[in-house]
Formats: sequence, structure tokens, C-alpha cells
Amino acid sequence: MYKRLLQTTALTALAFGATVTTPSFAEEEMMMLEEITVTAQRRSENLQAVPVAVTALSASAIEKADIHTQDDIATRIPSMTFSPFAPGQSVVSLRGISSNDDGAGTENSVAVFMDDVYLGRISNMAFELFDVERIEVLRGPQGTLYGKNAIGGAINVVSTKPGQDFQAKVKATVGNYDRQDFQGVVSGPLSDSLAAKVSFSSRQRDGWVENIYTGNKLKDENVQSVRGQLLWTGENTEVTLSADTMEMDQSDMARIPTRSSAVPGIAEAHQALGGDYKHSTNPQDGYARKGANGVSLKVEHDFGDAGTLTSVSAYRDSANDWEMDSTGSPIMNIVDEIHDYTKQYSQEFRFAGPINDSADFVAGLFYMNENTDRQEIFRLVRNEDDRLPNLSADDTVDLVGSYRQDNTTDSFAAFAHVNYNVTEKLKLGVGVRYTYEEKNIENWTSTYGVFPGFIISTDFGTDIDNKIGGIAASESWSDFSPKVTLDYQVNDDVLLYATVSKGFKSGGFGAAPESVAATQIPLQPEIAWNYEIGSKSDLFDGTLRLNLAAYYTDYSDLQYQRFGTLLDGQITPFGVFRTRNAASAEIYGVEAEFTWVPVENLYISGNYSYMHTEAEFNFDAYYTTPPATPDIQTKPLTRAPEHRFYIAADYSHDVSWGGQMSYHIDYRYTGDQRGDVVSDATMQPAWGVSDAHVDWTSEDEQWEISFWGKNIFDEKYISHIYIVGPGDVAVYGDPAMYGASVTWRFN
Repeated sequence: MYKRLLQTTALTALAFGATVTTPSFAEEEMMMLEEITVTAQRRSENLQAVPVAVTALSASAIEKADIHTQDDIATRIPSMTFSPFAPGQSVVSLRGISSNDDGAGTENSVAVFMDDVYLGRISNMAFELFDVERIEVLRGPQGTLYGKNAIGGAINVVSTKPGQDFQAKVKATVGNYDRQDFQGVVSGPLSDSLAAKVSFSSRQRDGWVENIYTGNKLKDENVQSVRGQLLWTGENTEVTLSADTMEMDQSDMARIPTRSSAVPGIAEAHQALGGDYKHSTNPQDGYARKGANGVSLKVEHDFGDAGTLTSVSAYRDSANDWEMDSTGSPIMNIVDEIHDYTKQYSQEFRFAGPINDSADFVAGLFYMNENTDRQEIFRLVRNEDDRLPNLSADDTVDLVGSYRQDNTTDSFAAFAHVNYNVTEKLKLGVGVRYTYEEKNIENWTSTYGVFPGFIISTDFGTDIDNKIGGIAASESWSDFSPKVTLDYQVNDDVLLYATVSKGFKSGGFGAAPESVAATQIPLQPEIAWNYEIGSKSDLFDGTLRLNLAAYYTDYSDLQYQRFGTLLDGQITPFGVFRTRNAASAEIYGVEAEFTWVPVENLYISGNYSYMHTEAEFNFDAYYTTPPATPDIQTKPLTRAPEHRFYIAADYSHDVSWGGQMSYHIDYRYTGDQRGDVVSDATMQPAWGVSDAHVDWTSEDEQWEISFWGKNIFDEKYISHIYIVGPGDVAVYGDPAMYGASVTWRFN
């Protein structure tokens, strides 16, 4: 079937084109679409000339869409989902490839970069998207230029640089649920060669889910961020020093039981007590406290005709503490408490330049050292009303299980990519990356009471470090990731391309090892081979940008964490977590993006993605002693909706009282997707929401007033669903949000 799909799409792609972005609002008076510059191939190029499926969001598009976090990015990107399981902690999926084990010894499946700095841990990705020049999302394996863990794709965030002209901007926002946001930027020269910029953001909002037990509101927002930059410009050298910090302190996300499985009555009890998606019955509110800091030094030196040398040195750290009621249950309260601390050092050198009149290249070296110390504590809590059944010998204590992992990763890579002009119109691109990585991990694990799913010790009440602990393991892996691309410039307006690329997700060690032996079992790397064709087209005198892509991905050695109440014949009231290389998959799909200017000042834009995933899971891999009958099942991948689309309309016009009015409305749809491969009950239903805003901008563009709404029809939808303990649990997306913003600019 996928072969017929690729053949059909190939003919379509050869006639049209493959990746688009919303135009800058500053250009709305022009009928032709603007040219957009991206650095998807580690050099500045016109988006429409890059043979990569990449979407770029401009600064104006980011601000107009009220994009603050990585979760918001996915609303505008085909084949992409963000599934938030805790504040600032989301499962990122691109083209069906994601990770579901967030332990210290595992990796992400989508690489995220902030100003060329790789952000290794998901906890390090919780930065605020304000004062950003653009966001680039590259879909499909990007192993050659972006390295390990870009097996699903890469996200590249580029912040605005300070300049030699003084500029300032302040934006204030108010909205329902007592939303109060404040953002500002000041940028300008300190001398003829030195410029500086400081930007800040504060977002605060009350929660919209009432906890019937505590009377408190959950799903609030409370995030503050500051970013600073110094830019020194010499005759041939440019040096950028950047620093950023952020803090988050808010409640948990309100987990709502949707089905009772292992323990009957969980979901029914929630409903009987008056619970619905806006009313939780969690005996504990939970919390999310996060801090992240970073500093980077980027040096670029121009050697003239020889090329440009770039050095990027960076340090980042994050401290994350959060507590959540995993079940959302009024009668069986399983509290998950996590403490995650990460430090990361990285260094990259790149050299880009011409080889001769027909060829150019980019080559580099990369090193990263990362340490993550993570502890996770599970507690079966007896609440005041004694709703928890007596599961322990001593009914006055809770049941506790805890594990801690301290992992150090050293990663080395060398890469090169060459573009060769075979003819005036035909170009060949060849690249390769070699990666070597080593991980050293220590595991401590403990129980207090009988809590299956963790290493069982006989003494009660002892500190975790005095239990079975200090169990060390280490492993190393290496990988070659090649890429070959052919692109053909049909004319000035149409580019066709075909590419074969490999993606590599590093090996590691799974979280929550259930035995001493399990701590020694390394996960092997995931591998994805991607075969893709596409086109990029500016048609009808530049008023229609139409880009298409079709791909087939051979995905092997999936690292998948399975939760179950019955593994190796062990029946538990909670369950067992195990991560294994348990599957291989085939993924194929098509993507289309467009922007159309049918008349002056009217922009219609959108995208559509179709994706089919089929994975063969060998569930025997989760057993120490496989059962007599092999347990091999074919399932779709998680967080991989078959259909997604986005459509938007923007219109602007001058007004007699001065300035310009602009209007925006959009609709986005995400089809059914699975939250777990085993449980059919964790099927996340399809959903669609609309956003809108009306803006007035003064004639001198100094003032802007905006009235906005998100999820304006107040649709009820699930943003994340999972299985744990007694049943299936959902986190719901935000209801209707509305408000007004005022922006003042000085140039």
C-alpha cells in the first residue's frame, strides 16, 4: 500500500512543491510572498531553495499566534504533536517518532537547539519563546548535520540579535482566569562595535480546574524568564555572548480518570463525587517547580573566500521538582514525585566554505558532557477518609517505592556535508556523521512496604541510599549517519528533490529497573532510514506557495517503555515499568503546506499531513522468561495521528481614523491517536479548535491593540492520555481563553 502511496505522491510532488511558512505580517501590503532565510543546512539559504522538509515560523507569526512554549509550536506544524504529561514536560513526536521513557539514561527522539546549542534533556527544553527571530522545524531524520537524537527531526530556535539602532518594546496582556502577562525588550548600541539586548517575560494565570478535595485551582501558569545578549562586531569576526534564565512555580495539570481497569470504580467514583474535566478529585494538588539557566559563546570568523569558522561553546543546567497524582483517583491516590537535576557542557566547531566554483561544504566537530541525577518516588497514599484499601501489613503507613539514577553521558561527533553542482540546475548533496557515545550510570532503588515493580528489600523505613544501590553499569555505542540528496531547480519558481537519510537515537538504560539484573541491561540505539521526495513552488507570479513531501521511514529497535500489572506472572496493585528494544516499524505519509494571496492583503494559509504507522511489537522482550506462546502484535505507534490539518485566514486594511486593522481566524484538527500501544482504551479522540484575533496598529507602527481568543468555541479535548495503576488517565487541553494585549514599540 505504501508503495502505491509514494508513487502517487511522487507524481503530485513533481508537479508542485514541499514546505512552507506563514508570511511575515510586515509584508502584507505586497501581493508577492516574502523570501524567508533559514539555516536548516547550517548555512543561510532561501527556504524555497533548501531540499529539506522544513517549516519556518517568523517573529511576527510567533507573536500573532501567541506562541510561548514548544507545545504551542506543534499547532502550526504538519506531522508534529506535543503531548504534555507535566508542566514543562512534553512528549515531542515528529512523523510518529517519539520517546516515552524520560529516565536519566534515555534520550529524546527530536533534537532541540536554541541559538545552535543542543538541549539534551526534555527538562532543559522548557524555555519561553519570546523575542525570537524565527523557529525552524525540520521533519524527518537529520542525523548528518544535527546529530544524535534527531531521528524524528529537529527544532531550531533562533533569537533576535542586538543591533546598532536603539529599539524597545513592551507588551501587556490581560485575560480570563486572571491572566496577566508582561513582556519587554530593550536593544541598542554600547559603542561602535558593541551592542546589547535584554528581554524579559512574565506569564501568570489562575488555574481552570477546581480540585473538589482541596478547593484549589489546578492547571495555572506562573513562569518568568530573562534573556540577555552582547554582540561584538569586528572587521572579520562576530562574537555573541548569550545568557538566559527561567523559573516556573505552578500546580500540576489535574489528571482525570477516564476508565477503571485494574481497580474497579476509580472513574465512577470520580464522577460520583462531582468530578468532570473541570473538576478534579485528587486528594493532593501536586506542583511543578522548574529552574533552567544557560550561557553560550558563539564566535564567527570570516576568512574571506576560504570560508567561515564558527565556534559554539555552551553550558546549561536545570532543576526540576514536580509532584503529581498519577491516577487522578479519589480512592487510590498514587503520588509520583520526581526530582531531576541536569548539567550540560557542549562545544561545536564548524567550517563552511567553497571548494571550487561548483561545490561548497560544511564540516565540524562536536562534544557534549551531560550529567543527570534523577529520583522518582511513588507513594500509595491513604487519604483522610480511609478510601484506600488496606494493602500493607501496617495500615498506618503508606506504601513507597523509589528509584534514583545518576547518569553521565560523553558524546563525540565529526561530520561533513558537500553540495556539488552537477549541472546548472542539478545539485548533489552528500553528507556523513560519525558519533561515539558513552554512558555511565548508577542505580539506587528502594521500597517501604511491599511495592512490586521495584527491587524489593527486607528492611522498612531506611533511606534510599542505604538500600540496594550504587549498582553501576556502562556502555558505549557508535554510528555512521549518511545523507544523500538530489535537487533539481526546474526554473526560478520550482525546486524538486529526493533524499535518503539515516537517523540515530543513542542507546541507554531504562528508568525504574525492577531488578538488579535489569540495571545491567542496556538499550540499543534506534535507527531510522528515511526515503523522501518533495517539491517547493512559488506559483502564479509568486502569489501561491505550495510545498509537498512524501516519505517512507524504516524504523528499527524502538526503545519502548511498557507499563503492565502482569509481567513474569507478577500481579501487582500498581504495575511494573520496563523499557526494552521491542519493536520495528514502517511509517509513510504525505505533507502539504501552502500560502495563497488571492487578493491584496488577504492571506490564506494551511497545511495537511497524512501518516500511517505500523509497528511489530515483540512483547516477549519484556519478560525475563518468555511465555510458551510468542506474544507478537502489530500496532500503530503512539502519538501518531493519521490525519492533521491547519487552515487560517488573515486580512488587513487601512482605516480612516489612522493605522491598520487586521483579522485572523484559524482552525486546526488532530485525528485519533494512541497514548499506549497495549491498551486500546488509551485512544485519544480526535479534536479540533479555533483561535482568532482582531488587531489595530497605529500608522507609525508604534502602538498595537489586540483582542484575541484561543479555543474560541470552548471545545473539550484531551491533550495527553496514559495508563497507570488502576486505570487510564487524561490531561485535558485548555478551555476557551480570551483577552486583550497592548504593545508599544520605539525605534
